[in-house]
Amino acid sequence: MRSVAIITGPETHLDHLGVLSTLLQIPLLVTEEKLYRAAKEFYPDLDAAWIDFSELSLEYLATHYDAIFETGKFWAADLRPSFELLFQKKMRFVFCPHGNSDKGHTLQKHAEQDISLVYGDHLQDLLTKTGAMKSIHSIVRTGNYRYSYYLRHHSFFDHLANTKVFSRFKIHQPVILYAPTWNDKENPTSFFTATDALISQLSCSYNLLIKLHPFLFEDHPAHVYRIMAHYEKHPSVVFLEEFPPIYPLLARCAFYLGDFSSIGYDFLAFDKPLYFLNSKKSSTSPLHRCGIDVSEMLDGRLNKFLIETLEANTAQYRLERKKVYLYAFGNEQISPFQLKREIFNILA
Repeated sequence: MRSVAIITGPETHLDHLGVLSTLLQIPLLVTEEKLYRAAKEFYPDLDAAWIDFSELSLEYLATHYDAIFETGKFWAADLRPSFELLFQKKMRFVFCPHGNSDKGHTLQKHAEQDISLVYGDHLQDLLTKTGAMKSIHSIVRTGNYRYSYYLRHHSFFDHLANTKVFSRFKIHQPVILYAPTWNDKENPTSFFTATDALISQLSCSYNLLIKLHPFLFEDHPAHVYRIMAHYEKHPSVVFLEEFPPIYPLLARCAFYLGDFSSIGYDFLAFDKPLYFLNSKKSSTSPLHRCGIDVSEMLDGRLNKFLIETLEANTAQYRLERKKVYLYAFGNEQISPFQLKREIFNILA
């Protein structure tokens, strides 16, 4: 089965489909030079190639490959009929999720997939609730392969994180990871309403590492870059761009602050405290049972509140963090060999 992974989206997908490609020992095609450079820098064992989007034709794919691994839910719906009509070829499609998303509950249109990968019960339950399972031929569980991959290469990734990220802070303080999501019709971002307050209240005690969702840049570029420019010289604030690996960042951060970002689920691997903004507006996210909502603390009380509750947050939510982590990723350690054998047995 001649297989290939393709990324045409943001470089954060390298930490999902790129890592998977390495484990499965299949090539990865990217359509931007910038993405190719990032693949080579952050994932040197990845077999990555850059092909201009204009040259990534159906004919090229039909001639060279039999299965496509992708992170775009509707690739199969858009491309499958064309392969069959123009080349009489039944191309196989494997969907790779890019995070344990709490979004997608209102999605009604679902693309047919030969295989949809899921980390654990959380994503599989979401596919069942939305009706997507009716369009999926096979499900394969991967477990938390990204965290396992990080642990095997942690020296390399930790060095990159220290050099490119944490060295940019001018003051030695505990680091908070603030990971706001993007605006969609289901869950809003906290970035535009909370960032100023977070920096003004917390930077006296903490360094803030602000990891923005790539769609925030895409949807609101002027607003996002205006905020970033305002704090460009702040000694305790780093806005993070162009650093796809997430686990070396999480390993160094004291605790997590977010809204509906899937990064919160990744953070559970470290059993550290989580705080949330806007979580009271959602009744669907298991993640929000793992920490404390601080939406009402943005009036000047937040720094004091965090200091007073950090120890209790660490202890009180430990059992729930473990429970939700197992729900999201499962308890089984799935080896690359097992994963590769199961996927390609289905595709054969």
